[in-house]
Amino acid sequence: VKIKKLKNVFVTFSSFCMNNQGLIRECHHDFPQQYDNYVNEASQYYYDVEDHPDNLIKLDDDKTYLAIHHPWFNYYHWICESIFRLWLVRRQLDSLVLILPEYYKEADFIIGSLEPFHIQNIFYIPNGKSLMVKNLCLPQVKPICDSYNALHLKQVSEFYRNYVFNEKKISIDQPEKLYVSRGLASRRKVTNEAEIITVLKKYGFTIFHPENFNFLQQVAIFSKVKYLVGEHGSGLTNLLFMDKNSSLLELHKDKTNELDHPSPLFWYMAEALGVNYYHQVCETEGKEDYF
Repeated sequence: VKIKKLKNVFVTFSSFCMNNQGLIRECHHDFPQQYDNYVNEASQYYYDVEDHPDNLIKLDDDKTYLAIHHPWFNYYHWICESIFRLWLVRRQLDSLVLILPEYYKEADFIIGSLEPFHIQNIFYIPNGKSLMVKNLCLPQVKPICDSYNALHLKQVSEFYRNYVFNEKKISIDQPEKLYVSRGLASRRKVTNEAEIITVLKKYGFTIFHPENFNFLQQVAIFSKVKYLVGEHGSGLTNLLFMDKNSSLLELHKDKTNELDHPSPLFWYMAEALGVNYYHQVCETEGKEDYF
């Protein structure tokens, strides 16, 4: 991936970047079937400021602004893509101003994951506004979502673990066997979870709801997990903090997604981290989000 230094860039609230050549390729994934959607969303912001000039903020000073946020706002894409874009420029942060949507301030996993970087300068984009940036630093979104740089995965994992235990000195119960439940999530749930929990408890597993812990607490918890079970979803992102030779069992729905195969995101991440990976394909019941 590249780190681009660009002049006079239109940056949408959702992070798409455009210049006089069109949509800048380093700001989005390389999924041809989704490209038209990227362009359409970016264009909507562009035409909005043409019709409503007050929705454009000009950052035309001599500072260099840093864009890392992702058009798909969720835990996985922030931790496994945005944070790794930040990692690429970690030694330059004193000379950069990070730009983020205003509502990111309300998300614990955003603020918590930024804390160890000690970023001094952040410009929060007011809701719905777009930017015209004179000087932009744009670390590239990795072209393929389910690809990883193994070295960077290990470096970032160690970076957070070191911060949690040596600087924050977080002390928390750290079970070695964990089942990540999506019982509090709005979708992609297991219909017979009560039966699964009965079996897992028999073998000493702790039932874990990520919503009940802040980001840095989750880093501390997962750093000691040796056996992890969970449905495909953002909750498995925390395998990033597990030790080499620990193990993951991922539960996959049997119906395919828009990419026409069960997502290999966590399989590939586990492989890069040296975590043993297993998965079970589960029968889908009713809506595809339930199995």
